[in-house]
Amino acid sequence: MTVHNKAISIRQVAQQAGVSYQTVSRVINNSPNVSQRTRTHVQHVIDQMGYRPSNSARALATRQSRTIGFIVGGVSYYGPISTMGAIEEMARAHGLYVSVSIVDERECTPRDYQQLSSNMLGLGVDGLIVLAPTQQMFESVLSTPAQVPTVVLTSSDYGHDVSALEQPNLWRFVGIDQNEACQSLLTYLLGLGHRSFWFFAGPQQWGDARARRQAWEERMEQEKQQHPDISYTVSELESWDAQEAYRAALSQFASLPREVMPSAIVAANDLQAFAILKALYALGINVPHDVSVVGFDDMPGSDVAIPALTSVNPGFAQLGTQAMMAMMEMLGDEGAAGAASAAGNSESASGSAESASGRENSSESAESDPVAETAGLAVASDFPQLQLLPAQMVVRDSCSAVSQR
Repeated sequence: MTVHNKAISIRQVAQQAGVSYQTVSRVINNSPNVSQRTRTHVQHVIDQMGYRPSNSARALATRQSRTIGFIVGGVSYYGPISTMGAIEEMARAHGLYVSVSIVDERECTPRDYQQLSSNMLGLGVDGLIVLAPTQQMFESVLSTPAQVPTVVLTSSDYGHDVSALEQPNLWRFVGIDQNEACQSLLTYLLGLGHRSFWFFAGPQQWGDARARRQAWEERMEQEKQQHPDISYTVSELESWDAQEAYRAALSQFASLPREVMPSAIVAANDLQAFAILKALYALGINVPHDVSVVGFDDMPGSDVAIPALTSVNPGFAQLGTQAMMAMMEMLGDEGAAGAASAAGNSESASGSAESASGRENSSESAESDPVAETAGLAVASDFPQLQLLPAQMVVRDSCSAVSQR
């Protein structure tokens, strides 16, 4: 029978279970020093009495609040939102709490970040995860010395020497392997016979856009040494806004003779790619018969675009999972981190990307959930402190072989 007393204490639970209050505490905190039989019995009593542990009391006893502060920018976009959801889900699965502060990634000054981190420390957080998508926010984060374990999600160091940071053991950096993503994408397109490309770059103050453009240009220059007939153009956009991409594509391709149109167009995110598809349709240019189009992000709805959009899945959710794994490891919660790793690998085994050699129909595509594995992460050659998660190609109908035209 459930006891309807909101003031139930841990000692009352211990008395009802016939154990010490220390044993109840061990059960609540998932301590390994409890037999399975005792754990099951105590948990049954806890559930029966409706006992809810006091987080403040637990913090006093363990000197840990089991709360992670999460300071995040860019929440207007799919990537940061997906990562944020994965962080919260992972924390909840391991009995952790997340306190979130949302900031304007374009205007976050060092003073702003110092105030935000100070507020989080005032709440007693055990660690901080910071999603810093822009150069402005990244530099502001680095300007404030870390006082608790801090995991920064970024795709670029923007030329900063992070090895010179104070308390380097309190910092971790996790990002997406944009070099590998661009290499996979270019290898796929070259395999289809494409030799002329047009790349729409995102806003360069964003680390993802900056890293993608740099990786794309480096890979193109390398490939040109083996394939002299390769040509490419880069158009830099000031924002991720689809309307800007639509206007740019419309103006640039309207005056371009069809015989010099690129055979493949790559957009730095799917919002741009959707806008480019619309612009090409307005100009009477058929995708994929006249030109192939590829995006980045594999956003929901990519599989039901007309035609279904080929995209690069960066694994935003897995990025959040890896951030929490890094945080738990820094906090010494290796058991939880190990369980998280197993869960991540299980997801990776059950998720599936569409084959580069075949296409799925839209209903099957909607069900697929490509997830990057976290084992054996790479590191950036020019940013060795940055752990990199691999991205995955998701091939759909917006690409075709040049020989089929």
